[in-house]
Amino acid sequence: MPGLARLNAIRDALAAEFPWAHDALRVIMSGLVARQRHGVRRLGMQPILLAGNPGSGKTRFAQRLSDLLGTPNALINLAGMSDVKVLKGVTRGWASNRPSRLIEFIGQVKVANPLFVLDEIDKAQTYDHGNGGRPHDALLDLLEPGNARRYNDIYLLTECDLSHCLYIATANSLLTLPEPLLSRLQPVLFPMPGPEHTEVIARGIVTDLEREWNVPNGALTVSARDIERLRGLGPREMRRALLGLFGDEVHSAIYTLH
Repeated sequence: MPGLARLNAIRDALAAEFPWAHDALRVIMSGLVARQRHGVRRLGMQPILLAGNPGSGKTRFAQRLSDLLGTPNALINLAGMSDVKVLKGVTRGWASNRPSRLIEFIGQVKVANPLFVLDEIDKAQTYDHGNGGRPHDALLDLLEPGNARRYNDIYLLTECDLSHCLYIATANSLLTLPEPLLSRLQPVLFPMPGPEHTEVIARGIVTDLEREWNVPNGALTVSARDIERLRGLGPREMRRALLGLFGDEVHSAIYTLH
C-alpha cells in the first residue's frame, strides 16, 4: 500500500488527466486512503463499477490507476462472453485446455494482487447456452472475498486464493446487470468529457502514443490549430484523428532519437 504522500500524488495525477471523472476519483481514492490510515499494508480496494457512455475513458482510467499504483493490470473483455472458460479455465481433455485468464496472469507477473479490468460487464450473455455456465455467475464468486479464497479453477482441478485481486468493471448501462452482481460492486458514474477537456485528452493520447512507439517524451507535438479541430471529439475519435494528423506528410510533428 502506498503511503499517504504517494496516494495524494496519484490523486493529483489522475485529476489532471481525467478532470471530468471526479466522482470515480473520490470513491476510489477515499477507499485507498482509509485503508492506508488504518494500517493496511497490502494494496487492496473494493470492486468498482464505472458506468458511462462508450468512449468516456473508463478503461484508460482504470489502466492508468493501475500504472500509478504500481500493480500489473489485465483487461478481460466480457462483451459477448457466453461461458466461463476465460474466468474459470477449460477442462482437461479439450485441445484448448488451459487455466483461467486470472490464474495465467498471476503466474506471469508473479503478483498476487494485480488489477483486472472487467470491460463491458453489461454485455456478457445472461443465459446458459448449455453446460458452459454464465459469466455473471463466475463473477459472483470472484467478487466475494470469502468465495474468492477458494476459487475453483476447472483446468487446475484445485482451489486457488484470488481474494487479493483488484477489480474495476466498466459498463454502459446498469439495467442488464443482476442485483446479486450489483451488490458486489460500487457503482460510480463516469461522465463523458466536455469540449473544455480537449487539451487534457489530447495530451494524454500523445503521451500514450509516445510510450507505445518508444519515442522520447515531447517527440509528438500538436498545434493550437489542431486542438481546435479536435475540440468536441470523444477520446476514441480524437485518437483516430491524431493518428491521421501524425501520418500526414505536411504535419509538423518531428521526433529525433538521441
